[in-house]
Amino acid sequence: MSATSDQTILLTTDLSARGDRPMDRAINLAKTRGAKLVILHVLEKGPAEEEAIEAAKADIELDLAGQGVEAQIIIESGNVVTQIIENAKACNAAMIVTGVARSGGIGDLIMGMQLERIIQHSPLPILIAKNRATTSYERLLLASDLSPPSAYALEQGSALFPDLPAHIISAFHVPFEGFLRTDESITDEFRTEQLNQMKKFIAGLNLSDESRKSLGYSVEYGETTSVVRQAIANSRTDLAVIGTHGNSGFRANRMGSMARALITFLPCDTLVVRQPVK
Repeated sequence: MSATSDQTILLTTDLSARGDRPMDRAINLAKTRGAKLVILHVLEKGPAEEEAIEAAKADIELDLAGQGVEAQIIIESGNVVTQIIENAKACNAAMIVTGVARSGGIGDLIMGMQLERIIQHSPLPILIAKNRATTSYERLLLASDLSPPSAYALEQGSALFPDLPAHIISAFHVPFEGFLRTDESITDEFRTEQLNQMKKFIAGLNLSDESRKSLGYSVEYGETTSVVRQAIANSRTDLAVIGTHGNSGFRANRMGSMARALITFLPCDTLVVRQPVK
Protein backbone atom coordinates (compact mmCIF):
# COMPACT_ATOMS: atom_id res chain seq x y z
CA MET A 1 0.00 0.00 0.00
CA SER A 2 1.37 3.38 -0.92
CA ALA A 3 2.37 5.73 1.84
CA THR A 4 0.09 8.66 2.54
CA SER A 5 1.98 10.54 5.25
CA ASP A 6 -0.39 13.51 5.13
CA GLN A 7 -3.31 11.31 6.13
CA THR A 8 -4.84 11.18 9.62
CA ILE A 9 -6.68 8.17 11.05
CA LEU A 10 -9.01 8.68 14.01
CA LEU A 11 -9.45 5.65 16.26
CA THR A 12 -12.33 5.83 18.69
CA THR A 13 -12.11 3.42 21.61
CA ASP A 14 -14.31 2.64 24.58
CA LEU A 15 -11.41 0.76 26.25
CA SER A 16 -13.45 -2.44 26.33
CA ALA A 17 -12.09 -5.94 25.70
CA ARG A 18 -13.23 -5.84 22.04
CA GLY A 19 -11.31 -2.59 21.55
CA ASP A 20 -8.20 -4.58 20.65
CA ARG A 21 -9.50 -5.18 17.12
CA PRO A 22 -9.93 -1.55 16.03
CA MET A 23 -6.75 -0.66 17.92
CA ASP A 24 -4.78 -3.29 15.99
CA ARG A 25 -6.23 -2.18 12.66
CA ALA A 26 -5.66 1.53 13.28
CA ILE A 27 -2.04 0.85 14.24
CA ASN A 28 -1.57 -1.32 11.14
CA LEU A 29 -2.98 1.41 8.90
CA ALA A 30 -0.90 4.13 10.52
CA LYS A 31 2.29 2.10 10.12
CA THR A 32 1.77 0.96 6.54
CA ARG A 33 0.68 4.41 5.36
CA GLY A 34 2.96 6.54 7.48
CA ALA A 35 -0.22 8.25 8.63
CA LYS A 36 -0.87 10.23 11.78
CA LEU A 37 -2.84 8.30 14.40
CA VAL A 38 -5.26 10.08 16.72
CA ILE A 39 -6.93 8.05 19.47
CA LEU A 40 -10.13 9.37 21.04
CA HIS A 41 -11.88 8.17 24.18
CA VAL A 42 -15.06 9.85 25.39
CA LEU A 43 -15.96 9.82 29.08
CA GLU A 44 -19.71 9.37 29.08
CA LYS A 45 -20.50 9.68 32.78
CA GLY A 46 -19.67 12.55 35.07
CA PRO A 47 -17.31 15.48 34.52
CA ALA A 48 -13.91 14.99 32.93
CA GLU A 49 -12.07 14.84 36.22
CA GLU A 50 -8.29 14.70 36.15
CA GLU A 51 -8.18 11.21 37.66
CA ALA A 52 -10.50 9.77 35.00
CA ILE A 53 -8.59 11.47 32.19
CA GLU A 54 -5.23 10.20 33.42
CA ALA A 55 -6.58 6.67 33.91
CA ALA A 56 -7.94 6.57 30.34
CA LYS A 57 -4.65 7.91 28.95
CA ALA A 58 -2.70 5.30 30.89
CA ASP A 59 -4.88 2.50 29.47
CA ILE A 60 -4.32 3.71 25.92
CA GLU A 61 -0.58 4.19 26.42
CA LEU A 62 -0.37 0.63 27.74
CA ASP A 63 -2.06 -0.65 24.56
CA LEU A 64 0.38 1.35 22.45
CA ALA A 65 3.49 0.18 24.30
CA GLY A 66 5.85 -1.74 22.04
CA GLN A 67 3.74 -1.14 18.91
CA GLY A 68 6.30 1.15 17.28
CA VAL A 69 3.84 3.92 16.52
CA GLU A 70 3.19 7.32 18.05
CA ALA A 71 -0.32 8.64 18.58
CA GLN A 72 -2.06 11.76 19.76
CA ILE A 73 -4.39 10.81 22.62
CA ILE A 74 -7.53 12.87 23.17
CA ILE A 75 -9.87 12.38 26.14
CA GLU A 76 -13.20 14.18 25.97
CA SER A 77 -16.47 14.09 27.88
CA GLY A 78 -20.04 14.49 26.72
CA ASN A 79 -22.09 12.99 23.90
CA VAL A 80 -20.06 10.21 22.31
CA VAL A 81 -21.32 10.62 18.75
CA THR A 82 -20.95 14.39 18.77
CA GLN A 83 -17.43 14.24 20.16
CA ILE A 84 -16.32 11.62 17.64
CA ILE A 85 -17.61 13.57 14.65
CA GLU A 86 -16.33 16.93 15.90
CA ASN A 87 -12.85 15.57 16.62
CA ALA A 88 -12.72 13.74 13.29
CA LYS A 89 -13.46 17.02 11.51
CA ALA A 90 -11.02 18.96 13.68
CA CYS A 91 -8.10 16.66 12.87
CA ASN A 92 -9.14 16.36 9.21
CA ALA A 93 -9.31 12.59 9.46
CA ALA A 94 -9.55 10.45 6.34
CA MET A 95 -11.57 7.82 8.17
CA ILE A 96 -12.87 6.83 11.59
CA VAL A 97 -11.84 3.41 12.88
CA THR A 98 -14.12 1.80 15.42
CA GLY A 99 -15.47 -1.57 16.50
CA VAL A 100 -18.71 -3.37 17.23
CA ALA A 101 -20.43 -3.46 20.59
CA ARG A 102 -20.31 -7.22 21.18
CA SER A 103 -20.72 -10.65 19.63
CA GLY A 104 -24.17 -12.07 19.23
CA GLY A 105 -25.19 -15.59 20.09
CA ILE A 106 -25.32 -16.87 16.51
CA GLY A 107 -22.05 -15.49 15.18
CA ASP A 108 -23.38 -12.07 14.26
CA LEU A 109 -21.99 -8.78 15.52
CA ILE A 110 -24.13 -6.31 17.40
CA MET A 111 -23.56 -2.73 16.27
CA GLY A 112 -25.07 -0.93 19.23
CA MET A 113 -26.95 2.35 19.05
CA GLN A 114 -23.84 4.53 19.29
CA LEU A 115 -22.20 2.94 16.26
CA GLU A 116 -25.42 3.19 14.30
CA ARG A 117 -25.69 6.89 15.12
CA ILE A 118 -22.08 7.50 14.14
CA ILE A 119 -22.78 5.89 10.76
CA GLN A 120 -25.95 7.92 10.34
CA HIS A 121 -24.29 11.28 10.99
CA SER A 122 -20.61 10.99 10.08
CA PRO A 123 -19.48 12.70 6.88
CA LEU A 124 -16.41 10.44 6.92
CA PRO A 125 -16.05 6.75 6.05
CA ILE A 126 -16.36 4.49 9.09
CA LEU A 127 -14.06 1.48 9.20
CA ILE A 128 -15.58 -1.17 11.49
CA ALA A 129 -12.83 -3.54 12.59
CA LYS A 130 -14.32 -6.92 13.41
CA ASN A 131 -11.19 -9.10 13.19
CA ARG A 132 -7.64 -8.98 14.48
CA ALA A 133 -5.30 -7.14 12.11
CA THR A 134 -2.77 -9.91 11.52
CA THR A 135 -2.05 -8.66 7.99
CA SER A 136 -2.83 -5.67 5.78
CA TYR A 137 -5.97 -5.79 3.67
CA GLU A 138 -5.64 -7.64 0.38
CA ARG A 139 -9.07 -7.52 -1.28
CA LEU A 140 -11.97 -5.10 -1.35
CA LEU A 141 -15.54 -6.11 -2.14
CA LEU A 142 -18.46 -3.74 -2.67
CA ALA A 143 -21.93 -5.03 -1.87
CA SER A 144 -23.93 -2.95 -4.32
CA ASP A 145 -27.54 -2.33 -5.27
CA LEU A 146 -26.22 -0.24 -8.19
CA SER A 147 -27.47 2.97 -6.58
CA PRO A 148 -25.71 6.36 -6.31
CA PRO A 149 -24.76 5.68 -2.64
CA SER A 150 -23.11 2.42 -3.77
CA ALA A 151 -21.17 4.27 -6.45
CA TYR A 152 -20.02 6.90 -3.96
CA ALA A 153 -18.98 4.20 -1.48
CA LEU A 154 -16.83 2.39 -4.04
CA GLU A 155 -15.22 5.64 -5.17
CA GLN A 156 -14.36 6.54 -1.58
CA GLY A 157 -13.17 3.01 -0.78
CA SER A 158 -10.92 2.91 -3.85
CA ALA A 159 -9.50 6.33 -2.96
CA LEU A 160 -8.70 5.18 0.59
CA PHE A 161 -7.30 1.81 -0.53
CA PRO A 162 -5.98 2.49 -4.04
CA ASP A 163 -3.72 -0.55 -4.18
CA LEU A 164 -6.43 -3.12 -3.43
CA PRO A 165 -8.13 -5.01 -6.24
CA ALA A 166 -11.86 -4.39 -5.96
CA HIS A 167 -14.86 -6.51 -6.89
CA ILE A 168 -18.49 -5.41 -7.12
CA ILE A 169 -21.19 -7.95 -6.37
CA SER A 170 -24.91 -7.43 -6.79
CA ALA A 171 -27.66 -9.85 -5.83
CA PHE A 172 -30.93 -10.15 -7.72
CA HIS A 173 -34.16 -12.05 -7.39
CA VAL A 174 -37.06 -12.72 -9.74
CA PRO A 175 -40.20 -10.78 -8.71
CA PHE A 176 -43.28 -12.96 -8.25
CA GLU A 177 -41.21 -16.00 -9.17
CA GLY A 178 -43.72 -18.27 -7.45
CA PHE A 179 -46.26 -17.32 -10.09
CA LEU A 180 -43.89 -17.66 -13.07
CA ARG A 181 -42.72 -20.66 -15.04
CA THR A 182 -40.20 -22.84 -13.24
CA ASP A 183 -37.56 -23.24 -15.99
CA GLU A 184 -34.29 -21.32 -15.78
CA SER A 185 -34.93 -19.06 -18.75
CA ILE A 186 -36.75 -16.45 -16.67
CA THR A 187 -33.83 -16.31 -14.22
CA ASP A 188 -31.38 -15.95 -17.08
CA GLU A 189 -33.41 -13.04 -18.45
CA PHE A 190 -33.19 -11.20 -15.14
CA ARG A 191 -29.49 -12.04 -14.83
CA THR A 192 -28.80 -10.54 -18.27
CA GLU A 193 -30.71 -7.40 -17.36
CA GLN A 194 -28.81 -7.11 -14.07
CA LEU A 195 -25.49 -7.50 -15.90
CA ASN A 196 -26.47 -4.73 -18.30
CA GLN A 197 -27.32 -2.48 -15.36
CA MET A 198 -23.99 -3.39 -13.73
CA LYS A 199 -22.05 -2.34 -16.85
CA LYS A 200 -23.84 1.01 -16.88
CA PHE A 201 -23.11 1.43 -13.18
CA ILE A 202 -19.40 0.75 -13.68
CA ALA A 203 -19.20 3.09 -16.67
CA GLY A 204 -20.45 5.93 -14.49
CA LEU A 205 -17.93 5.41 -11.66
CA ASN A 206 -15.33 8.08 -10.96
CA LEU A 207 -12.25 5.86 -10.59
CA SER A 208 -8.59 6.14 -11.44
CA ASP A 209 -7.37 4.21 -14.47
CA GLU A 210 -5.48 1.79 -12.22
CA SER A 211 -8.51 1.12 -10.02
CA ARG A 212 -10.71 0.57 -13.06
CA LYS A 213 -8.25 -1.93 -14.56
CA SER A 214 -8.32 -4.12 -11.46
CA LEU A 215 -12.09 -3.87 -10.96
CA GLY A 216 -14.11 -7.07 -11.24
CA TYR A 217 -17.85 -7.61 -11.00
CA SER A 218 -20.50 -10.30 -10.78
CA VAL A 219 -24.23 -10.69 -10.25
CA GLU A 220 -25.73 -13.59 -8.35
CA TYR A 221 -29.23 -14.86 -7.79
CA GLY A 222 -30.35 -14.96 -4.17
CA GLU A 223 -30.85 -13.01 -0.96
CA THR A 224 -28.35 -10.16 -0.67
CA THR A 225 -26.72 -10.99 2.66
CA SER A 226 -26.30 -14.67 1.78
CA VAL A 227 -24.89 -13.83 -1.66
CA VAL A 228 -22.37 -11.36 -0.24
CA ARG A 229 -21.31 -13.67 2.59
CA GLN A 230 -20.68 -16.48 0.09
CA ALA A 231 -18.68 -14.16 -2.17
CA ILE A 232 -16.53 -13.10 0.78
CA ALA A 233 -15.90 -16.73 1.71
CA ASN A 234 -15.06 -17.76 -1.86
CA SER A 235 -12.66 -14.88 -2.48
CA ARG A 236 -11.28 -14.64 1.06
CA THR A 237 -12.12 -10.95 1.03
CA ASP A 238 -10.98 -9.10 4.16
CA LEU A 239 -12.65 -5.72 3.59
CA ALA A 240 -16.23 -5.10 2.47
CA VAL A 241 -17.59 -1.69 1.44
CA ILE A 242 -21.18 -0.63 2.00
CA GLY A 243 -22.86 2.60 0.96
CA THR A 244 -25.67 4.23 2.92
CA HIS A 245 -28.05 7.01 1.96
CA GLY A 246 -27.37 10.59 3.04
CA ASN A 247 -30.90 11.56 3.91
CA SER A 248 -31.86 14.71 5.77
CA GLY A 249 -34.63 15.40 8.26
CA PHE A 250 -36.44 12.52 9.91
CA ARG A 251 -34.96 9.93 7.54
CA ALA A 252 -31.46 10.86 8.70
CA ASN A 253 -32.23 9.01 11.92
CA ARG A 254 -32.97 5.77 10.09
CA MET A 255 -30.56 3.29 8.58
CA GLY A 256 -31.71 1.07 5.74
CA SER A 257 -32.50 -2.50 6.78
CA MET A 258 -30.18 -3.99 4.15
CA ALA A 259 -27.23 -1.84 5.19
CA ARG A 260 -27.86 -2.80 8.81
CA ALA A 261 -28.05 -6.50 7.94
CA LEU A 262 -24.81 -6.41 5.95
CA ILE A 263 -22.94 -4.54 8.69
CA THR A 264 -24.26 -6.99 11.26
CA PHE A 265 -23.74 -10.30 9.48
CA LEU A 266 -20.71 -9.89 7.22
CA PRO A 267 -17.72 -11.68 8.77
CA CYS A 268 -14.99 -9.31 7.59
CA ASP A 269 -14.06 -5.74 8.41
CA THR A 270 -16.49 -3.29 6.86
CA LEU A 271 -16.04 0.22 5.49
CA VAL A 272 -19.34 2.10 5.69
CA VAL A 273 -19.63 5.23 3.55
CA ARG A 274 -22.55 7.63 3.78
CA GLN A 275 -23.28 9.63 0.69
CA PRO A 276 -23.61 13.31 1.69
CA VAL A 277 -26.87 15.13 1.23
CA LYS A 278 -26.89 17.22 -1.91
